[in-house]
Amino acid sequence: MPSEPLGVDQAIAAILAELTPRPAAAVPLAECLGLVLAEDVVAPFNLPRWTNAAMDGYAVRADDVRGASVSQPVTLPVVAQLAAGGTAPRALRAGEAMRIFTGAPVPAGADSVIRQEDSDRGALVVSLTSDRDAGRNVRREGSDLAAGSVAFARGTVVGPGEIALLASLAVTDPVVHPRPRVAIISTGDEIAPLDDVARIRSGERIADSNTPALAALTLLAGGVASALGPVRDDAEALADTIRHAPATDLVVTVGGVSVGDHDHVPAVIAMLGGRLLFRRVRLRPGGPTTAARLPDGRLWIALPGNPVSAMVTFTLFVRPAIRRLSGMAQPVPPPPLVRLAEPVERHPTLDLFLRAVRRGEATDGVVTVRATGPVGSALMTSMRDAEVLVWVAAGPGGLPAGTILPAVTFP
Repeated sequence: MPSEPLGVDQAIAAILAELTPRPAAAVPLAECLGLVLAEDVVAPFNLPRWTNAAMDGYAVRADDVRGASVSQPVTLPVVAQLAAGGTAPRALRAGEAMRIFTGAPVPAGADSVIRQEDSDRGALVVSLTSDRDAGRNVRREGSDLAAGSVAFARGTVVGPGEIALLASLAVTDPVVHPRPRVAIISTGDEIAPLDDVARIRSGERIADSNTPALAALTLLAGGVASALGPVRDDAEALADTIRHAPATDLVVTVGGVSVGDHDHVPAVIAMLGGRLLFRRVRLRPGGPTTAARLPDGRLWIALPGNPVSAMVTFTLFVRPAIRRLSGMAQPVPPPPLVRLAEPVERHPTLDLFLRAVRRGEATDGVVTVRATGPVGSALMTSMRDAEVLVWVAAGPGGLPAGTILPAVTFP
């Protein structure tokens, strides 16, 4: 059993060392937003599929329209009309025009589309009044993406733009890492689920705010949450809930990690035969955060029960775990830098994570932030407006206003 608390970076590294991306699977494109590609996507054909018009107008040869102006228009016979999805009856010859609409195939022999605004829109004969589009408004076959080229590299996160291009390539079921499955188990005799409104409003019980908050953070991190609590303060009850949890990649419990008589996480780890990764982390809030590997392969991250501590430690430790399982190459991105609007006191031995909100525009690429309010770990209003968690490393004394520090984005 690790005897000394770990630093924040050490704890994150210990968690990530236990995890690999979820096995790849073909997933319907409509369900892939936010997922990570598990293999390269190679274009099966050219994009565009054919040379096509970028404007409504007239397909012509550039040499036939040079010098055209309002005072000296060029007049050409219109030998065909081409709509999107149609095809030209023949190649365009010198001295001819074909009426064409956006997306329609440009006929062989044409190298320009003169926009209809520079014409009299003639149906049989057209007068063209400008040559500004000579050699323009033609989308060449394969100019966007050539067949056989890599459209997306393995590790790409699928966003709306990626979905659009995958659909254009008829990739209906890309191979991705499926969303990680996260079991969230809140504990405590004092809490009640949100459907127990009467006891919550009477003050008999405290509402379980951690479960919906962590489920939301799980969704934002790219995972799927299963809520399995609240569970009473009983070691056997918690062990039984973990044993019978549905198939998940991560188990996240909330509460029971301190050193009180009703804090059963260490005992339950031993009961389940888990391998302890760490028992504490040198940070505030959230020092009692604990992690273990269960015999069935699931990783268990146990968070403190105070709502602020739970959200902060989820962001620091569970979010990178979800991202690693999702296949992200960089589960912990480089921290943004922020500038303190006010002085802060450091803790001599613990790293502090201060909830903060941006204040005004960035200066020299560094945004100034101020604390959202008091730092108590049960004060949920401090998380309401939080946009970043400012990382104040342990050390003597305080830091003056204007100090630049790393931060963690929230949520």
